[in-house]
Amino acid sequence: MSGIAGVCNLDGRLAQPALVEVMAAAIAHRGTADSPVWCAGPVALSCRLLRVTPESAGEVQPARDHAGNVLVFDGRLDDRKDLLAALRNAELGRDAPDSALVLAAWREWGDECLARLQGDFALVLFDAAAHTVILARDPVGCRALYYWSSGTTFVFASEIKAILAHPDVRAKPNEDLVADLFLLERLPYGDEGDTFFQGIRAVRPGWRLSVTREGTAARRFWDFNPRTQLRYRSHADYASRLRELLVNAVARRLRTSHPVVVATSGGLDSSIVLAIADDLRERDGRAFALLPVSYAPVDDPTTEENRFIHLLESARGLRVHRLAPGACDDPEQLRRAAWHSESLGFVEGTSAQWPLLQHAHAAGARTLLTGLWSDHFMFVTGYLTDLSRRLAWREVARHLAEYRRWFPDADPGYFRKRFQRELLSNLTPRAARRWLSRLRATRPRTHQAWPISDRLEARVRRRRPAARHPRYASVHARTIYQTARGQSHRLQIEADEKVMAAFGLEHATPFLDRDVITYLMSVPGDVLNRGGVPRALLRDAMAGLVPAEILRRRWRNDSATPAALERDRRQTALAFRTELRASHALGYLPDVRYADLDSVDLVGLEVWSQVFFSDTLHPAEEGPTMPAPTRVSESGEKLPYSPPTLTIHGSLQAITAAGSKGGNHSDSGNPKTWSNSAP
Repeated sequence: MSGIAGVCNLDGRLAQPALVEVMAAAIAHRGTADSPVWCAGPVALSCRLLRVTPESAGEVQPARDHAGNVLVFDGRLDDRKDLLAALRNAELGRDAPDSALVLAAWREWGDECLARLQGDFALVLFDAAAHTVILARDPVGCRALYYWSSGTTFVFASEIKAILAHPDVRAKPNEDLVADLFLLERLPYGDEGDTFFQGIRAVRPGWRLSVTREGTAARRFWDFNPRTQLRYRSHADYASRLRELLVNAVARRLRTSHPVVVATSGGLDSSIVLAIADDLRERDGRAFALLPVSYAPVDDPTTEENRFIHLLESARGLRVHRLAPGACDDPEQLRRAAWHSESLGFVEGTSAQWPLLQHAHAAGARTLLTGLWSDHFMFVTGYLTDLSRRLAWREVARHLAEYRRWFPDADPGYFRKRFQRELLSNLTPRAARRWLSRLRATRPRTHQAWPISDRLEARVRRRRPAARHPRYASVHARTIYQTARGQSHRLQIEADEKVMAAFGLEHATPFLDRDVITYLMSVPGDVLNRGGVPRALLRDAMAGLVPAEILRRRWRNDSATPAALERDRRQTALAFRTELRASHALGYLPDVRYADLDSVDLVGLEVWSQVFFSDTLHPAEEGPTMPAPTRVSESGEKLPYSPPTLTIHGSLQAITAAGSKGGNHSDSGNPKTWSNSAP
């Protein structure tokens, strides 16, 4: 996790290094400032470099080569050995930093090199021969990269706050996305790189953007192929291959010379990640320290979470450090969350991870390893439609009945109703689905308990471009593909990454590994959930590595019950006694009101409005953050932004709390942008 910032003046004006330094200062928390701004004519690049891997110890960025190419690189290459062998460059030693490999690959293969790079990355490269600036982002989107253009000035950075530090950029809400978030049951699948700020867009995962004096051009350089199908002879072969891929995914994220903090809840996913990491450390003799941390309730050792953590400690010979979760009723914490995530989604428990991140930073860690995103790819139910198409109705019934055993807290009819909706949707012709989608967009949410202005309702009724779809081998493949490419998940990954970056941490998530997702997309869904057991293949693949009792664990979490969620919402509503004035001033609420239990969802909108669009000075940030950047008011006066925060990514807890009131979840059980679970 490093910080990229830069400018390209499309009209030929000389770039100002001092201006780029101001932009870089806005994201100083992402790395050190020991590299000067590189500037040549209309282009200027800066990098706040965070040295994580052993090869980066002596790295300097912006990196340059003898051909005059210049690169700023935020990321981790996972295919170094293959690249070194293919390049056959005598100047590149085994210890060359990743940025040097990227520059060599660009000289060797040009644009085609991007498809060869495997790992988590965002990069900006100045091609000296073509006088072109290239922006690119890894195919999963694990590193963020944004841009803004006026037609004469092109500004880019790892975080939106750095772009807003440029004097030509005005902070304006993207009311289309704000309306969709609050008025649609789910954000649309189609993703054009929108952010919550008008005119500022994200480079989409797997895309490259070329910038010249003639303008900009975007092209996708890599994508998943949802037509690919993998079939093995036995279930054991499927499990063996998944185990191999997950071990590789964890190993890639352990290439570090610093301590690694592993967020551990005692759940299936985090236990798997911790067990693999510990096994790799012992087997390969890796030198880094492994620091498991949990914010399972520390005041009650009899809870299910603590029981499984004790079991994991005993089996692996580890000690899991316990922390109390952060309070959900701290308004300043919510403002810090809006500042760092640059997003306005609000859910209960937003501040829970804060102590964990502070602990990781204090321990000298630069990697936070989590089990997030397993739920979204390992347990999707679209395959039931595939079974229905084969007239395997008994198999469908058996799977639905088995689900109930594994989700004892869920509404008994939840999965049956979900299957009926999915079946109707999947069997409806695409043209009819588009018509129904437009019809739904004209109606506000039926469970909405608070008013939203007519202006936002008008926005949500806008005409939308048709989403582009590839051909799919199955409904299961389509579900996985759309999860990987959906707008809501891209926004969530970006928010998580920026929150971790506030503490100098890379967010390492093995379940977002490109090879793992490709595999899950290409195997049958009924293999992943054999016999109706959610994530059965994952459980079988980890046999002998993770305690059997954890592998048999059902989805039951005391912290996710409707009563607990409502308690957190009530505490937040009571704590946030400020009137929702900023939201009203922006025209999103028809009147000024206090947040209450029914309208607590509006707190996220309010604090985001305050942080980015109010002239109010907020208290200074606590913890490992640099001074906040400034923006320019309508009068030209420099005004301070508000400081830092965090978001927590979602999971199947939405299912176990399906009967609770409110929340930011779609009817599929997945979050529209945010949920309230721990990793």
